[in-house]
Amino acid sequence: MNVSVKEFRNSVDHLYRMANVDYHACVGAQELRYWVERVERVIGLVEVLECKRAKPADREEHGKSLEAARKRLEQAAKRIQELDRPEPKKPTLTLCVH
Repeated sequence: MNVSVKEFRNSVDHLYRMANVDYHACVGAQELRYWVERVERVIGLVEVLECKRAKPADREEHGKSLEAARKRLEQAAKRIQELDRPEPKKPTLTLCVH
């Protein structure tokens, strides 16, 4: 999809923000799952962006933003597994009085 330079740059910036700011704001596995859904959708949109007037630096940032988002998705999957893992039960002590 061919877009203007402004839209190209804004989309790349948005993906970076999702990977580097929004991710860290997630609390709990459910929020992370919602974040994963949104980021996957945005990655799909950013991947197909084309801009005939984009500079080489813009194209480089485009690739870097996609790479950063994909790496963050991997981290999110690991974090979700850790958060979903049940906490080990603490041993209970019983007091016996004779």
